[in-house]
Amino acid sequence: MKKLLLVTLLLFVMVFSFGEKIKVEFWHAMGGGHGKALEELVAAFNRENPYVEVVPVYVGNYGALSRKLLSTVVAYNEGTRDNLPVIAQAYSNWTSKYLQSEGIVEPLNKFIYGDSEFKEVWENQIYKVFKDMCTWGDTIYSIPFNKSVYTNYYNVDLFDLYGVEPPKTLDELYDVAKQLTEDIDGDGQIDQYGLGFRTTVDDFQTFLYAMNGRVLDYAGNGKWKIVLNKETTIKALNFMHKLKADEVAFVQGGYLNDPFGNGQIAMYMGTIAGKPYVEKSIKGKYEWTWAPLPSVDGVPHSPIAGTDLIMFAWADKAQKQAAWMFMKFLLDKVNQAYWAVNTGYVPVRKDVVETSQWKSYIANDEKPTIALNSLKTAVPDPKPAAWYDIRNALGTITSDFLYDKITAEDAYNRMIEEIKNLLVENEELAE
Repeated sequence: MKKLLLVTLLLFVMVFSFGEKIKVEFWHAMGGGHGKALEELVAAFNRENPYVEVVPVYVGNYGALSRKLLSTVVAYNEGTRDNLPVIAQAYSNWTSKYLQSEGIVEPLNKFIYGDSEFKEVWENQIYKVFKDMCTWGDTIYSIPFNKSVYTNYYNVDLFDLYGVEPPKTLDELYDVAKQLTEDIDGDGQIDQYGLGFRTTVDDFQTFLYAMNGRVLDYAGNGKWKIVLNKETTIKALNFMHKLKADEVAFVQGGYLNDPFGNGQIAMYMGTIAGKPYVEKSIKGKYEWTWAPLPSVDGVPHSPIAGTDLIMFAWADKAQKQAAWMFMKFLLDKVNQAYWAVNTGYVPVRKDVVETSQWKSYIANDEKPTIALNSLKTAVPDPKPAAWYDIRNALGTITSDFLYDKITAEDAYNRMIEEIKNLLVENEELAE
């Protein structure tokens, strides 16, 4: 640790002597309030570290960031060395894609384990589910950044009016959805659905995980094993279809914050990142909160959403050290509390609950604690390079099934075929 600090100090003294700051360009997709919170953290870091200038560059949404990063990696491999970021947000499957080329993503083990104080934080304070998403074999290639879990959004006023509790099991989910579904004005059309869900891969995964199903397991050496069980998959699909066919659930492809806000649905399962949109849609018309996701065993098996931060190997030595300082700064306990309080994302380290900021945050609001508790049994997404395309394929198949274009068995067979083909195409399928 002393050697690392000495090298860092010498680098900064040398840079300062020549009158130049170490510039660290940071590409991200945080807009709106999230972007403002990020800019505040960057400004605080730059004030505390006058020899470094972290320059945040808002690229656009995740799709735009993904395209720009991939084109940058391709251009770098072809010899272009201009306009390169030092760090960036990245989903773990993006990182897997970059790892297919040598010399793109910087391993972080030497930074993490070269600092005894931070090593203790990494090993004992960062949630395991996040570390799993940042690690390939024995190598750590990223740190967790903006993370969210899925919870059950529900209308407290309606639940109280009907005398029902948030469902803990899938049987209870169906029963509560049925109780809360009504043709209120008697015109033969349902005005209030007990549940809403989307025809997307995210909702399919939520129901699949609720039944203890999984899609892929890591087999080592960059290879993945397909573990999508036929019986469980068909059961999850049929349960979704029954909710729709029995007209106890409102189903669409788009986001559900507006139907929830206008009272068209009484509950839905979604990521906590949707909180500001729900608040905007509700406009204080009624009380709402979160509950843990229901499942077959009554234990929430929440998917994890959100990105990590990666460092690029093409940066020079001083930039890498400065970038690590910033990454470490973002993982500081107090800064994690600031980030969580101001964005709604979950903190990625356990001891944030000890901070005064967090204690004030939860004093009159149970929602952050509900979300944080879900991490104990949360499920990380698989991270093959093919995962983005796999997700798209599974989403299309789920939608086709729900709208009666194919049978559940056809859906399962298509899922297996698509997953296999995409893994083979990326040379990621385990033998």
